[in-house]
Amino acid sequence: MKTKNFPLKRLGGAAVLAFTLACPAHAQSSVTLYGVISTSLEYVSNSRGSHQYALANAGMMPPRWGLLGSEDLGSGNKAIFTLEDGFNVTNGAMLGGGIFGRQAFVGLSNDRLGTMTVGRQYEEMTKSLWFATAANTFSGYGAHIGDNDNMFFTNRFNNAVRYASPTIKGLTVAGSYAFSNTTQFSNNNGFSGSVTYMSGPLKVGAALTQFNRRTNSPTPNLTTGAVDSTGWGFSSPFVTSPGGSGVNQQRIMGVGGTYDFGFFNVIADYTNVLYNYFDSSGLRLQNFEGSVYKLFTPDFEMGLQYVYTLGDYSIGRSVHYNQIDLASHYFLSKRTELFLIGIHQRASGPNSYAQIYTASPSSSRIQTLIEAGIMHKF
Repeated sequence: MKTKNFPLKRLGGAAVLAFTLACPAHAQSSVTLYGVISTSLEYVSNSRGSHQYALANAGMMPPRWGLLGSEDLGSGNKAIFTLEDGFNVTNGAMLGGGIFGRQAFVGLSNDRLGTMTVGRQYEEMTKSLWFATAANTFSGYGAHIGDNDNMFFTNRFNNAVRYASPTIKGLTVAGSYAFSNTTQFSNNNGFSGSVTYMSGPLKVGAALTQFNRRTNSPTPNLTTGAVDSTGWGFSSPFVTSPGGSGVNQQRIMGVGGTYDFGFFNVIADYTNVLYNYFDSSGLRLQNFEGSVYKLFTPDFEMGLQYVYTLGDYSIGRSVHYNQIDLASHYFLSKRTELFLIGIHQRASGPNSYAQIYTASPSSSRIQTLIEAGIMHKF
């Protein structure tokens, strides 16, 4: 019997086909490295009673680096992740309380159903309403005093599950819940929700967040709960009551928006913040902001911000803060810019003092901060 020779080329093709059918196709995936490097020469008029000159970390935007990952799973589905850490440009130290202290989450997204993520994440005052304050747009550390409404990325949720809807006719809703990770369900948990709308030059939003910092438990969950101590009360004069008691709960509500008139842009927001202290006292803060900025040339931008903060303690004491920020930016490229920012804050009311965000408290009711620096994004 004569044996038929099978051509080698056909044999190779058949083998490739069999291997292809046996193994599932690999989806397309990508990992992107990104970051911000920002530093400045800084002058503070009154830092605990003295002038201060320093090379400061950040100034315009906190330095960070991170990884963004995405894998196309087909049919409009994706697997996504973000890992992000903060660092100090002046000495190279890691910031944020961990290897990825700023953000660390993984999740799934669908074009029609939305996005679900789990891990260490921003709550909605930061995630959804960040655009409605000049601190994130042009004025750097011109946050509302102590970043009491968390619009400037101070606090995050640990153990958080977050859902964001797809944008439908400009409307997006989002919400998150952060677990205490203990048998005491409400011992250091948190929740947040938001709605935003965008149409042409208009963008508006509203958000609510509650940090249940801890309870009067003999073993409060301060390290593994929803809110840890890495950012809690950073540079804030409100984290203790007049009697020295710590914060038990912080509730934040806010609305804000921006509008691009073509020849200039405006920003406005209102936030209402309630601090409940362990000694049963409380503090209600209201922040009012109005800002305007303009790109005079493709390379040069200037902005002006005004913030008024009113605080009413349950013990009958009131405090007031007026803050003005003037900022200018010169863009060397799409990624690199020079900036010059001046912030002036005045406090009034019994036992009040000025404290611009990140600066040490003033020994008086007035404080001025000036920064000249450089920022590069990659």
